[in-house]
Amino acid sequence: MRGLQLLALAAAASLLPATAAPAHAAGGEEATVNPKGKMVCKRTQRTGTRFYDQTCKTVGQWEAIAEESRRNLSEQTNRPQQNYQPTRPGE
Repeated sequence: MRGLQLLALAAAASLLPATAAPAHAAGGEEATVNPKGKMVCKRTQRTGTRFYDQTCKTVGQWEAIAEESRRNLSEQTNRPQQNYQPTRPGE
């Protein structure tokens, strides 16, 4: 069974072109691609189950979420601590 899968994979790979597609547009102008507009999908496992959720957002949206998470963590760790001193009974 595994040998059959490898044979099918090798056959499919031989059908792919050996050269990469040109990076420029047909008119001789270079195509500009906005990397922040590219869609990226991430899989996260739901707690308590073996199933995954897939979330797709742009690179810019993932960066904004990461920045917000960093800012929230910084606020939680850098806020002033309350001066709590427990009192003993009888004092």
